[in-house]
Amino acid sequence: MTSANDPAFRAALEGLELVDHPALLRQKSRDFYWYSPILKRELDGKAAELIVVPRSVDEVVRTSASCARFGVPLVVRGGATGNYGQMVPLEGGVLLDMARLDRTLSIDAGRGRFEAGVRLGDADAQAQQHGWELRMFPSTRRQATVGGYVCGGAAGVGSIRYGQLRDSGVVSALKVVTCESEPRVVELRGPDIGKALHAYGTTGIVVEVELALAPSYPWVEMVAAFDDFATAAHFAQALGESDGIFLKLVSLMAWPLPSYFRGLDGALPEGRHVVMIMVAAANALAVRDLASERGGAITLERPYAEQAGQVPIYEYTWNHTTLQALKVDKTVTYLQTLFPLGANVEALVDSHEMFGEEVMAHAEFQRRQGRTNCSSLQVVRYRSDERLREIVRGLETLGIRLSNPHSYILEDKGARVLSADLQLAFKREADPQGLLNPGKMSRWTAA
Repeated sequence: MTSANDPAFRAALEGLELVDHPALLRQKSRDFYWYSPILKRELDGKAAELIVVPRSVDEVVRTSASCARFGVPLVVRGGATGNYGQMVPLEGGVLLDMARLDRTLSIDAGRGRFEAGVRLGDADAQAQQHGWELRMFPSTRRQATVGGYVCGGAAGVGSIRYGQLRDSGVVSALKVVTCESEPRVVELRGPDIGKALHAYGTTGIVVEVELALAPSYPWVEMVAAFDDFATAAHFAQALGESDGIFLKLVSLMAWPLPSYFRGLDGALPEGRHVVMIMVAAANALAVRDLASERGGAITLERPYAEQAGQVPIYEYTWNHTTLQALKVDKTVTYLQTLFPLGANVEALVDSHEMFGEEVMAHAEFQRRQGRTNCSSLQVVRYRSDERLREIVRGLETLGIRLSNPHSYILEDKGARVLSADLQLAFKREADPQGLLNPGKMSRWTAA
């Protein structure tokens, strides 16, 4: 592969916005991989040689063509809020910063079309002006981009109602630029969306995203506290299975995880396990009733609002849970696990009893295959790589599968390998030299 510092290559990019200040190269080449002590060792010091900031799809095409002609690696950057080093350049080259591709193109008939660099919070706000909202978003809603989410994310706030990003009907279309000497601009729809969805930008440069939207509701944030973890887990499952209650978030945190959280004074009683909830305002009473029936107490109830001085409750959930813990204790890390459908609560409770406070249980309830299930982002008191492997082996005896957050390899992410063959075949067409985010797709062999 050719260096992005090659003078002829630089000349080919004349007129584009280029950044090569060493401090900015280091800063822009990082995501949240440092959640993992393993990835921190492997990825610290990795950086692009040049940042290109395109302002249009035409400038993306021009950059991609130049990379293909000169053999320069190219990695796409959204909001850089991933946790696995998805956008960390392993081979130097160009970092394509999509921040200026930030237009909302259309919102109508329950669909929104956005350029890849639109921040999810802005996309949500734009949709709400038309009576709609995003079906789901990550806890990094304020920073993450639409393109980064579909290329590096999988689920999020809203998945309790609408399932996974990969579920048919959630993502309506992706517009992708190939990495060839004469790049093609390809519109992917239907099953073809899987060619670029959650592919870390290895199979093409996503420049536009069309998403199905949901009717906008006034939401209420709630916390339900329980003395017993199993009781809390069964409540969360029962809440998720309550078809008449319109939910956006159901997150379970075992004590002492809530002790790491700041900004929810009085809502997190000492020693109690909590379920964090976002529910349509019309159904808040039903949540209170169910919590009371199940032995819980509502310790927080307030309108959801994106406003200064109030941390939204979703910023204590999903990947923000680990971030909140790391703010207090920089020695912790995390796991990302998938629970057996139909036996998820039993496996969750058993895993909590197996490891106690060494592996602090954190479960995100969501729809999978038409049923309420949960995945987990357990916060782990890290001791060694070997102990981490021992914990994983223990979880596997309970039927719990690892979606490895300590690897930047695409195929190490559990159920997402279902698209691996489709993505590999498309990469051979769209990136025949293997220049897009090299090193992230382990099955790649240059044609």
